Amino acid sequence: MPSFRKDRGMAKWQGFLLSEHAASMEVAKHVPTWQKVMDQEKIYQVLHQVLQHRATIVIQLFKSEGETPDPYIEGRIVGVEGEWLYVQTELGTKKVEIALIRFVDERSFQKWYDK
Repeated sequence: MPSFRKDRGMAKWQGFLLSEHAASMEVAKHVPTWQKVMDQEKIYQVLHQVLQHRATIVIQLFKSEGETPDPYIEGRIVGVEGEWLYVQTELGTKKVEIALIRFVDERSFQKWYDK
């Protein structure tokens, strides 16, 4: 039995493609970019400030030239041992060598209604 319903072709996929595009834009927003290299003195100043305020920290490590940066290490410093930092992240505790830090920043507490 022939169907009299008109096929809309690609028009019926527009909503799907739009949501896919929005999702890819959200992922692209969280892709880290290379930050400016900080000198060791500035890194130690920021680390000291973060420890005093018990604030959240964002760390970017050195990598080989031409490679894309790893995701930021974001969390709270829970310990310091010699030249190592222990950062509590959402995924667990990460051990970070201070000499490998390229960029570090203090993230202020973000209220749920400001997100």
